[in-house]
Amino acid sequence: VFGWSLCVVSRGCLSNPGVCIMGVEGKEARERSRSRERPQSLVPIIDVSALASSDVAARTAVAKQIGQACRDIGFFVVVNHNIPKEIIDTAWQETIKFFDCPLEEKKKLVSPDEKTYPYGYSVLGGEHLSKGKEAESGKETAGGAGDLKEMMQIGPKNPASGMPPRQLPSEPQGFSPAWEAYYEHCVALANSLLRAFALALDLPENWFESKTDKHISALRSNNYPDLNGITVPEGAIRCSAHTDYGTVTILKSGGPGLQVSKDKENPVWHDVPFVKDGFVINLGDLMRRWTNDQWSSTLHRVVNPPADKAAEWGRRLSLAFFHNLNKDAMVEAIPSCVPTGESALYDPIVAGEFLMLKHLASNGKADPNAHLKRRATS
Repeated sequence: VFGWSLCVVSRGCLSNPGVCIMGVEGKEARERSRSRERPQSLVPIIDVSALASSDVAARTAVAKQIGQACRDIGFFVVVNHNIPKEIIDTAWQETIKFFDCPLEEKKKLVSPDEKTYPYGYSVLGGEHLSKGKEAESGKETAGGAGDLKEMMQIGPKNPASGMPPRQLPSEPQGFSPAWEAYYEHCVALANSLLRAFALALDLPENWFESKTDKHISALRSNNYPDLNGITVPEGAIRCSAHTDYGTVTILKSGGPGLQVSKDKENPVWHDVPFVKDGFVINLGDLMRRWTNDQWSSTLHRVVNPPADKAAEWGRRLSLAFFHNLNKDAMVEAIPSCVPTGESALYDPIVAGEFLMLKHLASNGKADPNAHLKRRATS
């Protein structure tokens, strides 16, 4: 189906060298070669410790740095974020244990119907994120290799969110408490960032709270198998070019490979700095709509390791927290973001509907009319 064959030798674990992916690399190698010659990343590193301060001036100063990054590139790295190291490390280790379980065990968590439960486990190649961008613009195409990763994902625990109850694995035994603790710490960091966003947009600091008090945020881990000694299909990549869907993403990455591009056509790719104890923060499409394109939801991808660094890069793991709005929140341009005498660039859209259509599109299951809610002037 996805243009390659999988041979799982050791317990079905995709992190083991028993995974065989057949094909030809080609295009990706040329793109990586060009990207290594490009300038240093445009993504700033921001110390956000002052966001926890009672000093409004200190919080505002950090918010201005964040606002500038949101306008310039839509990406930044935060340090001194107040998520305890032990919370991160425990979630990380339990995630590795989960992905090292036999494939048949993991497949028990595959959702039988992603329209009613858009979470759970997804096998290697089960998602093609660039399809989500095609659906948004009404330009979906058939075919193409899936992304070179397997995934596990949960949604909110709050019944008021309107989302189904979480389905968590029984093994490893420490997985559920580790992920639930990590999820809640990410919620706290996201709320802190949203208060900074409000300050940067000259809004009351609590402006976003009523739109996110029943949020439908998701926590996902991506496991990218070791590609050392493996040839991948033409055009196949660890994570295809896409933008995120919601308000803000909080990413913990296990290594290099993440790239961003501000260009929609013929993109020039820039490496995102890998900061071991930091989080990569980026905006989603709904935040772009909310700010009437004043802020960016930037195209990004995860590239395959260069042939001479495949062994050094090895397996890659990430934990991505996708902060989303309330399911029924209406997203329309913030009035202060619309110039006097001009109309908003986007039609209003219900957050939950938009998130679902893009999720289903990324899995090849989008409604054929998904593209109808798009730029009002198109």
